[in-house]
Amino acid sequence: MTQAWLVVFETYTLTIAVSFLVAFLIHMMTTLIRRFGVSAHPLPVHAEEMEAGAIPDDPDELAAIAIAIAMRRSGEGR
Repeated sequence: MTQAWLVVFETYTLTIAVSFLVAFLIHMMTTLIRRFGVSAHPLPVHAEEMEAGAIPDDPDELAAIAIAIAMRRSGEGR
């Protein structure tokens, strides 16, 4: 009977230790994501928020831009 309680106590202690380890790792990951997530990879800018540049004079360049926009909207450019 004493050995059974010893196994229960050891299992309980091991469960607590692993739980604290997992909680610590989750805490560290969220801290690192908060610290380096936004600064390392800025959020993408929406097309509406970007300033419009000058319209190119070259018709080939204008056509290339139109094709790139159409491909991006259809999902083929990914």
